[in-house]
Amino acid sequence: MDLTLNDEQEALRTATADWCRDNMALEDARWRAPGLWAELEAMGWTGMTAPGMDLDHATEAVVFCELGRSIAPIGLLSTAAANRWFADGFAGKVALALPADEPGDMRVLDPGGSAAVLMWQADKLCLFVTPDDAPHAPTIDLSTDQCRRSWTVSVQSDNTAAPLHLQLLAAAYAVGCADAARDMAADYAKLRQQFDRPIGWFQALKHICSDMAVRAAVARSQLYYAACALDAGHADAAFHISAAKRLADQAALDNGRANIQVHGGIGMTDEAAPHLCLKRAHLLQFIAPADAALLLKDPV
Repeated sequence: MDLTLNDEQEALRTATADWCRDNMALEDARWRAPGLWAELEAMGWTGMTAPGMDLDHATEAVVFCELGRSIAPIGLLSTAAANRWFADGFAGKVALALPADEPGDMRVLDPGGSAAVLMWQADKLCLFVTPDDAPHAPTIDLSTDQCRRSWTVSVQSDNTAAPLHLQLLAAAYAVGCADAARDMAADYAKLRQQFDRPIGWFQALKHICSDMAVRAAVARSQLYYAACALDAGHADAAFHISAAKRLADQAALDNGRANIQVHGGIGMTDEAAPHLCLKRAHLLQFIAPADAALLLKDPV
């Protein structure tokens, strides 16, 4: 299986990275511009997964990695999945739901401006049409609000690929988060000086940054393989996607922690940006989590 990006995928990746750098900087994740969602829609990312676009899952994964690198809105995941798996599509934003502690309740992530909510389950996706009229509160990820809603009548997608698709996109977000933490740490290691040398010159920091690079590369390779397996309809695609989510979540968490360590004292402050990657990584763990039973299944 060839995991090398083709010319179209590389062009999409570059265009996405350039736009995110100029319009959706990671450092501004706590204070996104009110018109950001309209700009994302205009760029086509909310509907790029729709059936008529004819993009394969591998290409989607490439683009969503770049969006995840800039801590793009969580609602992009649910909106993209809803546009692919629900026949009529949805004009506008679709929030993402997690099961809440109380039976019959759900925790809605990124609800602002949404008219529907998508919930991931291991065997299906459920869509709830509900207005955004509940009070919002922050999550651990400072770029994402939440609210509580009660269960309502839903539309379900029983296509077995539907939950795998959302899990794949969430894994891509986590890979992008791991990449962002790696790059932030490496850039700071070149800039910050101690004993008249950049701190990246010291072996202890080199090892930390090298480990971050390896974790991100491993997670990205598994993500691309899983996406290609889903495109090819392989019987073990669910296993590979679950493995991709597990590796991506762990890479994002470990790189987020290492990034704060490389930044030292300033990395612990709220004013600095390193904690944004770590907090997004923690939130992504709860979205379409890897199935431990699937990953630890008995050998045949």
